[in-house]
Amino acid sequence: MRLFHKTNIDFLKIKWIAISLSILSIVIGTISLIAKGGPKLGIDFTGGAQIVYGFSKTPDEDQIRKIVEAANVNVVSVQRFDRAEKNQVLLRVPLEKKEGRDLSKEVTAALTKALFPEGANATAFDLNLNGADTLLSKLIADDPEKLATRPNADPKVEYGREVQAIIAARSEKGLFRSVDEAAKTSGVSPATAEWLKAKTVAGPFTLLSAENVGPQVGKDLREKGMWAILFSWAAMLLYIAFRFRSASFGTAAVVALIHDTWTTLGLCSILNLEISLTVVAAFLTLIGYSVNDTVVVFDRIRENREKSKRTPLPELVNHSINQTLSRTVLTSVLTFVVVVVLFFLGGEVLRGFAFVMIIGIIVGTYSSIFVAAPLVVVWEEWKQKRAAGKASSAPAPVKPGKAPAKAR
Repeated sequence: MRLFHKTNIDFLKIKWIAISLSILSIVIGTISLIAKGGPKLGIDFTGGAQIVYGFSKTPDEDQIRKIVEAANVNVVSVQRFDRAEKNQVLLRVPLEKKEGRDLSKEVTAALTKALFPEGANATAFDLNLNGADTLLSKLIADDPEKLATRPNADPKVEYGREVQAIIAARSEKGLFRSVDEAAKTSGVSPATAEWLKAKTVAGPFTLLSAENVGPQVGKDLREKGMWAILFSWAAMLLYIAFRFRSASFGTAAVVALIHDTWTTLGLCSILNLEISLTVVAAFLTLIGYSVNDTVVVFDRIRENREKSKRTPLPELVNHSINQTLSRTVLTSVLTFVVVVVLFFLGGEVLRGFAFVMIIGIIVGTYSSIFVAAPLVVVWEEWKQKRAAGKASSAPAPVKPGKAPAKAR
């Protein structure tokens, strides 16, 4: 399938305009990064905690922030998580100087105290905040079915089955809206159902996950992420320079990669996108994707150069870009469609990854055509001018048998 047939677009005609636009985008991104003190690093790199809660009703992010900060816990951000109908909220809490502080426990306690309905017993056993082991221990201790009096009954096994059924039902629903909902779970005996109604409550929220990253881990991840990108640039430079036996090709490809990475990073800074591990993974994926497009164009330039050695380089490069244009656009459009779908349907966790890829595909396709290939032409023309300048400034050779004239 070809989108373009025998195109003859003069891409190099606007090479200086394109290069100037690229420089401008890098300058704007750099100003944003300097003004904001660098990229907005996530908990993965700075250390801290990410806590996800699910609520029975639509949560109010501002109210949640006020509740948590009133409990002397600093909050970086409070935002909706996943699909809106799931009523989930992600809290990002920065690193605390106090060692061993259980931030998720403090936040949960503050939310429990503030959000429990009036008259409800906030100290009762909460089915939405306790796990299987705690529930099993409570059931064995209270023994609503009187299994301890039965000679052949094992309370741990019998109650274990019911607990697993209750926890599975909670996971499927997200959280219990009422105790009656838990009591009606399939596999729960009448005696246990009555015990649930009498001794437990279904709180207004549940803790879905809590991830903690220490300061040393965050520092190590930050350094490794930076080195991963730098090493990838160096590896690309060495490979392309070796593959095409020319420093101009290798340097142009790496300059295009730096252009793609820095432009995308600058846009992330302008839009306040948080840099997490998944975003770093997107940058590394972008580097591979961008250099693949560039290598396709360079390979066609090399092939055409071998076939037409007398053709001027600008004309040959233009012809090569036009020949690969259909393939470049088709690949970019299809990949673009996939990451756009991922951006809208992949959830909050993958949204940063998808956004970087969306911007990276656009910038990478642009740089392969308007930055990398023109830079090869600029480099080669500069080399020719330099060689011509050296040749013109060299002293003329003296013919044999003739001595230079003596000055009178």
